[in-house]
Amino acid sequence: MDRDRVKYLFREVLGVDVDQVVKQVVATIAVERAKQAQKHTRDWKKYMSADGGLIVLPASVTRLGRKEPRK
Repeated sequence: MDRDRVKYLFREVLGVDVDQVVKQVVATIAVERAKQAQKHTRDWKKYMSADGGLIVLPASVTRLGRKEPRK
């Protein structure tokens, strides 16, 4: 079945507007992600201020993604 036919059947048989449901779901996900981002930002700011704003990472982390030097 093609997409428009399925949408039509959902609307006529179940009384559900598929496009409206998709918009609501996408909006809900976007709001939840924004809330998580705000929380992570606040947590990160607290963490950075508690440790003086300086983090020393091990060399194994700082070398991630770099090419090995040629010998």
